Amino acid sequence: MPRSSTMTYVCECGATFASTMYQTVNVTLEPQLLYRLLAGSLNVAVCPNCGRKIESEMPFIYHDMRRGLFAYAHPNAEASDEERDELLERLREVYDEAVDASERILAEERASQSKPPGQPGIPRLTVRRRSPAEDLSARLEPDTPPMQVIFGREQLVALVDSLLEPEERLGRLALSARGAGSAQRERIVSIAERLASQFDLQVETEGVGSDFTVWVYGSRERIEALAAQMQP
Repeated sequence: MPRSSTMTYVCECGATFASTMYQTVNVTLEPQLLYRLLAGSLNVAVCPNCGRKIESEMPFIYHDMRRGLFAYAHPNAEASDEERDELLERLREVYDEAVDASERILAEERASQSKPPGQPGIPRLTVRRRSPAEDLSARLEPDTPPMQVIFGREQLVALVDSLLEPEERLGRLALSARGAGSAQRERIVSIAERLASQFDLQVETEGVGSDFTVWVYGSRERIEALAAQMQP
């Protein structure tokens, strides 16, 4: 599965634009994606012409190795029981195929490394196989088995947030100016990006034209440190 792909969107205003959507999200390797999820900007395309937001309907894999969360996230919280059952069955089939393939590869490896005369035997390799019903649990508690299936972006955000320490949770700081011209807008965005880079934070601009807000966001701890530095 690719990490991400570029999708083309046609907005209601008539503008056509491209945006990056993630099929695999590993927040241990890319921690900035954690805060994009919490801020509501992950897999959300924003029209550069009118500012309208388009949420992707594409499911994705979410992996947080440090906190032990591995989930298949389906954005549709309103999926019917029939749709959920069908999805779970497809995932079970994929799971079984992956385990069977692993077992076959290991069997071939053992056969190709058969014991030569007078040489010590090669340790037997095994594959630990969980029950698909256990690994594909749809429960949301953090102590569920490694593979979880979560329906709805809000459910995923709630679960992820529950695993964070208070200082790790989302913090945001707003910079805004009403009636500002394009030059002043660019200046505010440039200041926000410079501040964000110093504290390993992210920037998102909301609104178009002269009525806009520039959000700087990331961990609450880093946002508080930035706010303290900005005090006169």
